[in-house]
Amino acid sequence: MGVPAMLLAVPYLYAATICTPIVNEGGPGCLYLLVLLFVWNAFRFHWIGPVSLLLMASPATRVRRTHA
Repeated sequence: MGVPAMLLAVPYLYAATICTPIVNEGGPGCLYLLVLLFVWNAFRFHWIGPVSLLLMASPATRVRRTHA
């Protein structure tokens, strides 16, 4: 469940790399807000992978301890 969520970070980073040169070449400065939003979402999706794996592993170890 976590690894597919991490893969969703790739399109967000791609969108940020498309918007940045547009702004640098004289485009509207408000696109920097989109770049910030894209990067923020990419980081969130990137971190949800390891966190979700840890959260899913915790109940599994508790179940194994009670059955042992």
